[in-house]
Amino acid sequence: MRLKMLEKDIQRQILEYFRFIGAVAGKTKTQGTFDMKRRCFRSDPYIFSGFPDLAFFYKNRFGFVEVKSKTGKQSEEQKYFEKLCNSSNIPYILARCVEDVEEAIRHYS
Repeated sequence: MRLKMLEKDIQRQILEYFRFIGAVAGKTKTQGTFDMKRRCFRSDPYIFSGFPDLAFFYKNRFGFVEVKSKTGKQSEEQKYFEKLCNSSNIPYILARCVEDVEEAIRHYS
């Protein structure tokens, strides 16, 4: 039994929850492109630093989810993106578990 849940596992649970409630959701590209020849990631100058992990459409609303493990912390760029969303009345959820998303969706519905 794994004691620490990884962010990728939390993301999967959240995406399954969104599918269950009929939302359209998916992962966003938050890193560069993998270079098969060099066997490493190449940076992409067009990636928005701090862009959240997931995006969703639900009941005519569009929003974002930043997923963190129990001990994960938001970067300054992620905090800035959250402020942009809040000032634009766009849902932004900082989730450490699927229950955080369930609670936020009830609030936004």
